[in-house]
Amino acid sequence: MSGITDLGGADFLPFFRDVHGYDPFPWQQRLTNDVLEKRVWPTVIDLPTGTGKTAVLDTAVFAMAAQPEVTPRRVVFVIDRRIVVDQVCERARRLQHRIRSGNTPVLQRVRERLGTLSDGEPLGVAALRGGIPVDHEWTQRPDQPWVVVSTVDQFGSRLLFRGYGVRPGMWPIHAGLAGNDCLVILDEVHLSVPFAQTLAQTAALRSGPLPRRFVIVEMSATPSKADAQRFELDSDADLERCAELRRRVTAPKHATLETVSKEDAIPNAVLKIIKSVERNNRDPAHDIHSVGVIVNRVRTARETYQALADAGYATYLITGRMRPLDRVSVLDRIAPIVEPDGSEREQHFSIVVSTQAIEVGADFSFDALVTECAAVDSLRQRFGRLDRRGNYFARTGQAAAAWIVGVKSAIGTKKPDPIYGDSITATWEELKRRAKPGTVDVGSMSLRDFPHGASAPRGQAPLLLETYLDAWTQTSPEPLVRPPIERFLHGMDEDRSTDIAIVWRRDHSPEVLRLVPPRQAEYLQVPIGAAKSWLSGATEVDVADVPQTDDAAGSPARTSEIKGQWVRWGGAAERTEQILVNDIRPGDVLIASPDLRGLTSGTWDPSSSEETADLGDQAQLAYGRRATLRLDPHLPYIVSPPTPADEADADRPVGRRIAEWLGEWSADANHPDWIRQTVARLGSDFEATPVGLGAGERDGYYILAERHPKTKRTLVDPGAIDSETDAWSETSTGATLCAHLEGVSQRAGDIAKHLGLPIEIQHDLRLAGRTHDLGKVDRRFQLQLAGGDRVTLEMLDEPIAKSLPGAPRVQYYPKGMRHELASVALIESNEAVVQSAHDKDLVLHLVATHHGWGRPLPPVIEDPNPQELSYTFEGRSLVADSDLARSRLALNVADRFWRLVQRYGYHGLAWLEAILRLADHQQSAEEAGQ
Repeated sequence: MSGITDLGGADFLPFFRDVHGYDPFPWQQRLTNDVLEKRVWPTVIDLPTGTGKTAVLDTAVFAMAAQPEVTPRRVVFVIDRRIVVDQVCERARRLQHRIRSGNTPVLQRVRERLGTLSDGEPLGVAALRGGIPVDHEWTQRPDQPWVVVSTVDQFGSRLLFRGYGVRPGMWPIHAGLAGNDCLVILDEVHLSVPFAQTLAQTAALRSGPLPRRFVIVEMSATPSKADAQRFELDSDADLERCAELRRRVTAPKHATLETVSKEDAIPNAVLKIIKSVERNNRDPAHDIHSVGVIVNRVRTARETYQALADAGYATYLITGRMRPLDRVSVLDRIAPIVEPDGSEREQHFSIVVSTQAIEVGADFSFDALVTECAAVDSLRQRFGRLDRRGNYFARTGQAAAAWIVGVKSAIGTKKPDPIYGDSITATWEELKRRAKPGTVDVGSMSLRDFPHGASAPRGQAPLLLETYLDAWTQTSPEPLVRPPIERFLHGMDEDRSTDIAIVWRRDHSPEVLRLVPPRQAEYLQVPIGAAKSWLSGATEVDVADVPQTDDAAGSPARTSEIKGQWVRWGGAAERTEQILVNDIRPGDVLIASPDLRGLTSGTWDPSSSEETADLGDQAQLAYGRRATLRLDPHLPYIVSPPTPADEADADRPVGRRIAEWLGEWSADANHPDWIRQTVARLGSDFEATPVGLGAGERDGYYILAERHPKTKRTLVDPGAIDSETDAWSETSTGATLCAHLEGVSQRAGDIAKHLGLPIEIQHDLRLAGRTHDLGKVDRRFQLQLAGGDRVTLEMLDEPIAKSLPGAPRVQYYPKGMRHELASVALIESNEAVVQSAHDKDLVLHLVATHHGWGRPLPPVIEDPNPQELSYTFEGRSLVADSDLARSRLALNVADRFWRLVQRYGYHGLAWLEAILRLADHQQSAEEAGQ
């Protein structure tokens, strides 16, 4: 980094001020100084709610710019609350935007220093839960600095080689990036003790000669290890020096205890409390403008919302069981109500009903709060949303008021609650003991020293044995015995329900899903048991916004199933498939017809009578890669579009007719913003693809797709191309094999250099890049890339790596045969090719697995028409037989895999594979003009 000015602790204050417009709290500066001076992070950060804990992201990014040699390249903020994922992403994007565009001296220095770490952006931001942008963005550049915000399930499943919602061929890439070069910040660790234990066991795994840089920081008052090194508030250094922080921590809050007979009585009890608040508001001293209502289950939230709305109150519903686009819409509407600083808050009386989704980290503030009784650690978090900045007390001189509603069937029963176990009863008893004279102190420093049983149940992770990792690291093919990963994420004491995703689409045919693939912005995450119950026609089961037992998720009451209205989506390279309800697996993506309903006011409701909106095109726009518009007349906003059936009588080109229709249709002032933005992105030069022709009741319709503004090609989405296939070879660019190999070699070596890998590893990655696609010289593969045109093939001066422009898709290469294995055979035909390798095994393995196969066994089939493969590589003659079924190649690949696992570790080997494969993806994307 010669020529770039160093950064030190003194630069953090202006950096923070330039990003956010105000100074950091004293503890934030103190933490940054400690991290930079000691070059290590504290094991635990223990701070009260409301003190700005998410500012650890600022410290992490600043430390990465100041000390990249010791700071991991990816900052992973893990928290099991969906709304919090969104809000933490907002902070990360603010950091990203200011670093990218800020022109102050310190921001320029941070940008320059981060910019030297990769050939990509100075800082990327991604969400692994269903946020925007889509979650695989972070996997495209392994050397680029990233802030990744994730739930336990999403990051944990990737770490253990079984990424939920990730295609099997991509499992090693996600595992390699998740298990290396990460600063994992585990927020509110008391919510996820088993995963904290699994993280610690994973961090202790051997990593061989690679600089793993894997750091874990827990943010919690109750860490998973009692002897952990803590970073805490200092009364003298923090509270006495900062009036703002002191006001937040010391603002008084008092709660009244109320009881109801059963869960169904909560809506009426809340309505009664709200009416009393409204009456008291006639006294100017109270001046309550916003009330938060937090309950334990999604159904209770829906019913409470409906009761308040029916009574005429301005009420909003926000839960974690919403699609991101729906949730963003609600968050935009409630922002003026929950804005914690009070400067732009609406003054009329409003109510927000929610679930555990806003317990942790959500930067909401209410003047008053009603909460269903829960475990004391959950209550402590909920009251962190009450007068969050201390502004209500400063404005009125009154303690913020709260009500805790205890359900007799929960606080007086011996049957454990499916979510909180026995902790609700213990919490309620302690609250009653403290309720003198009639109220309980629920301020920031209260609700401590409760009986041990008052905290939510904490599971224990199983011992992470190498036999489990031996099984998980086998991703292609998977072993017959596949240990489930769920207990390593949520504990072995109870069976926790894992989520699946539901996407509502009017047309879920494979051709439409290929052109307009499902995006995270339209995913609804629900427990697998709840989805099964819904699809089998059973009664609704209770769903919460925290992990719950399988008993809570329920099971189908009968076996009748809805045929044809939902399918499982297998990713871009796989067809959709109709499956039985009992065959739904954790992490599945189900595509459902809007006629099945399932949402009310944007929130999960299996008994809903509202037709669910299809957000397919809106989700493409939110994703940002390319805009699409399906001219499907079955979509309610598409009116009388041109169709393929019109072609017979048309007197003008289809593109012109569609452009004219777009102009007239989009002029409707009632269209939402996303439609106008989509039409603007499409412009007048779009690709119109007819689909659905001859599909029963449908006459077919057009799908419009944005073209690249420079190349005029239809935009290729790298994330929608499955690296297990040869789809990247079909990008119609005609790139030569020699140029492609050299490009991948250069990129792989550069990535390894940016990551600080040993020079020997850099060399071997470059060599693997120069040889990985040699197998494409097979004449049948070349004919396939030429679109079957033998004359054109004969006219080529040299072999090609990508299909020729305009070449139709044809199949000449034997189906199921893998060109990367032919590459290995060609390399092994002349030892001189790898004589410069520092680790010959590594080079051959990287070549064999660059499409995700061969971990550990490659798919070797008998060649029906064996060919002699020949190529001259750097002056060396290579010759091999294409019929590899008669060789020991498959056994050699498997033996080599296990030797390398021992040498580099489970995650280390996957990391090296990821570097080569992603270099291949990047080079292919550049060749395609993306």
